[in-house]
Amino acid sequence: MNKIIIDSRETSDLSEFIISEASKLNILSEKKWLEIGDYVYQDVCFEAKSTIDFLQSVLNGRLWNQVDNMDRHYEYSIVIIHGSLHQVMAYPKYVNLDINERLLTHKFYGAIGRLTLDTDCKVFWVESAQKAAKIVTTICKMRPVKRSVIQPTLLKRITTDDLRLDMLCTIKGVSKSKAKKIIERYGSVMEIGESNANELSSIDGIGPTIAKRIIDTLNSEDKVVV
Repeated sequence: MNKIIIDSRETSDLSEFIISEASKLNILSEKKWLEIGDYVYQDVCFEAKSTIDFLQSVLNGRLWNQVDNMDRHYEYSIVIIHGSLHQVMAYPKYVNLDINERLLTHKFYGAIGRLTLDTDCKVFWVESAQKAAKIVTTICKMRPVKRSVIQPTLLKRITTDDLRLDMLCTIKGVSKSKAKKIIERYGSVMEIGESNANELSSIDGIGPTIAKRIIDTLNSEDKVVV
């Protein structure tokens, strides 16, 4: 049976919360020395950090080495941040150094942005270690399940022809087939509007009433030219 492997050097409350939550989900856990990451389950690697630890690892550059190693050795790499920015600002090290709060905030959010945009790592930020533990164990519970991949729906490219047809079809009495015949004859909506009802009614299926309605609509004050 698969287990959550917890780095033996992890002594934080989070590791205990993870053991407790894993037990509730019937997931075994075991403490071992991990070269990479704090928690590992199958091919998923977690790096967990309090907000204070996260900012420190950003400032000393350690975070980027950790993420790079996770990306290289595991299929899924996840960084979970827990805590608040208030805890960071109240941290004695930063208070004593009188570091600008705005600068620290910028560094913090900037690192999250960089992780999201420049790496394959997924990032979670929650308010407590308890919630971080729930995320870790929930992901572990879901991992063995084979889920169908959600395929993005490809949107049809809208062409000028589509727009012209759609515009003409909004006019009462003009079907798509009739609209196509009109476009084939005139090419653009502007040219249709500059024609006259007699000329337009010569098209098969377009009678005088529909022709007049088309001309009146295209020459109204709300005219749109494609």
